[in-house]
Amino acid sequence: MPNPEDDEIETFDGSEGEIAPEPCPSWLRDLRRSNHRTGFYQALGNHALVFVDRDSANLIVSFDNLSSVRDDVVDRDPWGYGFASKFGWSHLGVMAFRPDWFRDPKLFREMRRLADEGFFRRFRDVTLTGTSMGAYAACAFASLVPDCKVIAYSPQSTLKKKLVPWEKRFSSGRKADWSGPFADAAAEIGAAAQVWLVYDPFLEEDRIHAERFSGKNVRFMRMRHAGHKTALTFRRAGLLSDVTRDVVENRMTDARFYAAYRASRRVPWFLNEVADRAAARGRPDLIARLVLFLRRNGQGFAAHGIRKRYLVGTPDDPIQT
Repeated sequence: MPNPEDDEIETFDGSEGEIAPEPCPSWLRDLRRSNHRTGFYQALGNHALVFVDRDSANLIVSFDNLSSVRDDVVDRDPWGYGFASKFGWSHLGVMAFRPDWFRDPKLFREMRRLADEGFFRRFRDVTLTGTSMGAYAACAFASLVPDCKVIAYSPQSTLKKKLVPWEKRFSSGRKADWSGPFADAAAEIGAAAQVWLVYDPFLEEDRIHAERFSGKNVRFMRMRHAGHKTALTFRRAGLLSDVTRDVVENRMTDARFYAAYRASRRVPWFLNEVADRAAARGRPDLIARLVLFLRRNGQGFAAHGIRKRYLVGTPDDPIQT
């Protein structure tokens, strides 16, 4: 006897002649295949919200940066997705598809709706994080999550011209509409329990942005010579997850942070940045001191590369050949 469902086996999806589908992002695979299959994807045009519900104790809210925006592929994940997944924490990723510093009324409405409906109150601890553009957003939206924690890497406080007329970087962000809410992140952090601002005090623009923040809940974590790449410096050293996790799990102290910073300074990428800065200042004597320091501390390979690039054949070369 024919099975009445047999007619449903052959389905038409209009795919004949179409190109092969693009790979799916990790968050979609997790919502379909993992043990954590509750969540949502909400498309907002220029932004999207991706939520994966794994744990009621910790929620990570992350915000994309410019590098994320430029990585225009369908299968990309929100910034920090792998980090939250690795530790089994719930994650709300705020994705950006244009470099507008999250200045979008649709996004404002949805973030407020989540707050008003008690979404953030479901979790014991909420941590907002991001770097640069994403760090601005992590601070700016903190007012929606009282008692949250924020760890912001190289944040801008705002790009509103009236407030920071000296800021000439990030032209796409400065062109955005800064007339609406959440325009000054420095004014939005008052209800947060802790705000960890990670920045290089030698980079003037980042230092002035950081100094616009104030309050007993603010901690200034200074990463000298990291430039605008504080998060990248930690990532290259394999320490970005550890540093962020210390904030999430309430273990962060000045001592723990600066121990991680000291460890990151041994990474060749960081050392080359230091040498580049010294060269830009016209200080070959500082480069020579760096080369000698590295040789004495077991980093001869890094010392050789910096010496070869800047000092060989010059009067400042500290090593006779």
